[in-house]
Formats: sequence, C-alpha cells, structure tokens
Amino acid sequence: MTRIARRSTDKEHRAVPWFGMWIGLALALSVIYCWSAERLISAYSPSPALRAYLESDAPVESEAAAAKPPMFDSSFAAYLKKGLSYYIEAYDGGKPYQYKDSSYPHRRANATLPLWFKKVFPLNKHMTPDKQTCFMHVGKAGGSTIGCMLGFLIHCGDDDKTNFQSVPSLLAATTAHSFHRGVYDCSDEAANYLFVIRNPLARALSAFNYAKPDLSEKHPFSKKYKDKEIYVDCDFWTLNDLAERGLVKGNNGASDECKDRAKKALLGTENNLVHWFYNYQFYYESMPPDANIVVIRNEHIVDDWNAVETLLGGAADLTKESLPVNNQYEKKPEDVYLSDAAKVVLCETLCNEIQVYKTILKRAQNINKEQYVQSMQELVTSCPKEAMEESCAVDMPDISLKVEKAKGKLIY
Repeated sequence: MTRIARRSTDKEHRAVPWFGMWIGLALALSVIYCWSAERLISAYSPSPALRAYLESDAPVESEAAAAKPPMFDSSFAAYLKKGLSYYIEAYDGGKPYQYKDSSYPHRRANATLPLWFKKVFPLNKHMTPDKQTCFMHVGKAGGSTIGCMLGFLIHCGDDDKTNFQSVPSLLAATTAHSFHRGVYDCSDEAANYLFVIRNPLARALSAFNYAKPDLSEKHPFSKKYKDKEIYVDCDFWTLNDLAERGLVKGNNGASDECKDRAKKALLGTENNLVHWFYNYQFYYESMPPDANIVVIRNEHIVDDWNAVETLLGGAADLTKESLPVNNQYEKKPEDVYLSDAAKVVLCETLCNEIQVYKTILKRAQNINKEQYVQSMQELVTSCPKEAMEESCAVDMPDISLKVEKAKGKLIY
C-alpha cells in the first residue's frame, strides 16, 4: 500500500480509489475465508489441532514468505525469461543438458543420470545451489505435466527425447534438478522444494491403474517391483476389488497372504506398485527437515504455478489454455469405480499418507489458509474422517532405510 501511495504523490486523487479497492478486496476475501472455514468446521468435526489452525489469527508459512522480498528482481526475471524463450524455441530434440553441478554421480558411483532428469536449456550461471528449486516429482500427481513445463524430458512428446512444452519462467530456470523414485539429483542446499500433489485417494487410484500390467505384452511385469503378486497372484485387477477383498476384514475371497500384501503395498512398505512404494511420506522425509516447501496442487495448477512464480519475482501469466497434458491413458468405468465401503477402508489405510499430504500443504510457502481450507473441502468428499483428524490408528511407518537407499551418500 505504501508503494502505491508514494508513486502517486503527484496525482493523489488516483491513489484513493485504488486504496479503497484493495481494502474492499481484502475484506471480501476475509469474509469468504471465514465463511468457508466455519462451514468446514460446522459440517464436519475437525480435531482440536485442526480447529485451532483454522481459527487462529497467527501468520502461516505463506504469509511469512510473502513478507520477504522476491528472490530475483523484475529486471533479472525478464532477462532470464527472454533467454529461456530463445533456448526453448531453438530446441529441436537434440542432445539435452545435464547440469555440471548434478549431485547424482556423487551419490551413485559409475551411475548415469536418466534421460528424463535432463533439461532442454542450460543452467544460468547465477543459479547457484542456494537459489535452486528441487522438483520433488511425486508419481501420479500431475508431475509429468509440471516436469515438461519445467523443461525436463519426461513424457513430454511422442517419445522421451522431445519437449516442446517448456514454459519460460523463473520457476523453470531455478528448478535445476529433480527427485523421482530412486533417483535423487538435488542439492541439500536448495532454496525450495517443489511438490506437485493431489488428493491422496485419487493418486492411489491413478497409481494402481498405471502399474496394471498388459498381459498381451511379451514382458508385462516389472523387473524391479513385485506387481505380479498384486494383479495376477492375488487377482486384484481393480482398486475397488483390492479394497473390498484385500483390506476389509473377514472371509471375502482373499487369502491372508494377499490381504497382508494389499495393506503393505498401499502403506508403501512393500515394493509391489512403484508409485505406492514412493509415496508422499517417502518424498517428504527425503528432504532436509527445515526445507522451504512450495506446492502445485493438481487440482489448481494455474493458480499455484503463478503463486510460486510471483514468490520468486516473476510474472503470474500462466493460463489454463497453455497447460500441456501428458502421461494420460484411457480409463474403463470399472477401473475408476470405488464403492462407499471401498473408500472408507482405503482412506483408513491411507490415513498417515493423508496426514503427510496435509503437512505439506500447511508448510507450503505459497498456500494460504483460504487455499488450505479449499483443499480440505475437496478432501472431505472422499476421506472426511481423515481430512478432519490429525492422528491415525496406526503409527507412521519407519521408512528410514528406504530413504537412505534411494538418496545414497554424497562422496566427493
């Protein structure tokens, strides 16, 4: 507000209407938030901790971040965006860039960084590790779309060697490295850790269908993950079937071994399905405890991308029309159907995963309380109990060995 008034000292009659407009907008947003939060509290029964968070006037992570100056000034942002535009337009599917400050060769001796971790433009010399963003690519949450926009070579074209969908932006320029599944290529000094997240139940469903083997193929099963045990040995060909026969207690057609298999797979403690094994807990516990988090919600990509871009010092100019769509496949009605009973038991099993999802949202530098409430309102439509509670019937699994194995140890 002060900056607006100072710029208008010679034309003060213009400052007053603008000042009034911003005050009015702030009041309107406050009323909307209070109404949304009260509606959420009255319609459901949030835990005392969640109720206190929703009713508190204390600043959240996003407010503290907004009070800080952007990482880059507007002139450098414009210069960087122009340079990226040049490289993106010039890229013709040739040799991609592997950045020299990659940590992966120092974590995995004699290992080669996969193609989909490389980018279509070079790293700007000003992007030192402490100014970089690490892309925490959580599988089946919309990460392929965002990865393409950031300039990575992952499901971006007719093959894995083309990417004509990059978006010239500060976010693309600062996101130098990525972490996906068992390949960690980020610096622990990174300024931000970018999560692309999605309703945990929707992500679990998408991951189940993604991993489903095509028995008509010559080699339908994974060499690294025990997917055959779920789909063929236990005959769980839909997530609804896995839930109703594998997770519901009682004699319902599944062996005790298959029931145990189904539960451990969904918890991420057994490597049956790749994107269940590498879940929110895995990515969250892999980053430094005090890391700065920024988030792009799959359900609100444009708003969240623009919010992160603004925090960095760029322009909020992404539109829905410019979004690429990647890594999608045709879905059969039976593949996406979940009965009410299946939803209940799936949400119960995913309880800890849902709590990590909520923690990521709360810690995000670009997500305010209104947006948090928005995501909780969306979550209660599928998992109302877990959305409103802050604890689960079972303890969070200990995955420290899994994290250690995936990250490797830095050896210079």
